[in-house]
Amino acid sequence: MELIPCNSCGENRFRPILTKESPLGESFSIVSCVRCGLVQVNPQPDFLAVKKYYDDSYFTQRTERGYDNYYSDKLRTEISRVFQLNLKDLDFFSWEKDRNSFLLPGEKLSSLDIGCAAGYFVAYQKDRGYEAFGIEIADGPVRFARETLKLNIFQENFLDWDNQFQKQFDVITLWATIEHLHKPKETLEKIQKHLKPGGVLILSTCRYGLLAKLGGKNWRYLNVPEHLYYYSYKGLKNLLLSLGFVKPVSFTYGSGMTSRAGASLFFKLRKRVMDQLVKWFQLGDMMVYMVRKMD
Repeated sequence: MELIPCNSCGENRFRPILTKESPLGESFSIVSCVRCGLVQVNPQPDFLAVKKYYDDSYFTQRTERGYDNYYSDKLRTEISRVFQLNLKDLDFFSWEKDRNSFLLPGEKLSSLDIGCAAGYFVAYQKDRGYEAFGIEIADGPVRFARETLKLNIFQENFLDWDNQFQKQFDVITLWATIEHLHKPKETLEKIQKHLKPGGVLILSTCRYGLLAKLGGKNWRYLNVPEHLYYYSYKGLKNLLLSLGFVKPVSFTYGSGMTSRAGASLFFKLRKRVMDQLVKWFQLGDMMVYMVRKMD
């Protein structure tokens, strides 16, 4: 555990918010930066201290922190449905159509999904004609992506991978990944160098806003220490713009009412209404951004 400067602005002063205990009985402090407001776990556990929380059960046993069999067809379908809705809301397909119009005969668009887990978005992009790649460090998901889905997956830490920047992509994605990273700002800076001119970065992450504050320790995304950083809607936009990304497109979604098996019709109707309301009023506790690298 080490007290570290704010990853966004370098400030060393923080306001305490709350303390939460992990399932292993370890206690973690949630604080906010006094300068930029970034909410974070600080003091921060190092990579090895966090890695023990990502064993195979994280992907195969349903808890507030993981998945009910991440490798099932049912969950793959649901995950695919969500990111397709996100792409539609970002108007990504219009950008893609325009980008395709400049390709030479036989040339393909390329994509890299960072923190790709079992590779579902990589498979989606591959099926749509992309030269698609993923990068992931967890053994189980990489094995599944390579052996079952036959995908091109790099098993490395992104910050240590291809530091000569020989690989360039039209699209780079961070689906619910940036909150897990020890060095998110450095990751975004490196992504800039791997994007082709005019290429896009798409990222989704939990959003620290009204619903998070109301939820307190019980907020559904306050999973420590797996989630190390909690960005506000405005704070994430400011960070992306400060790093040279342009033309941000974004939205929020998610009312905090998590789908559950056997839910009553009343719960389903209430969830549907609440989900729509928070999306309309930009109050959701998930957010998605698409930004471009300058041409």
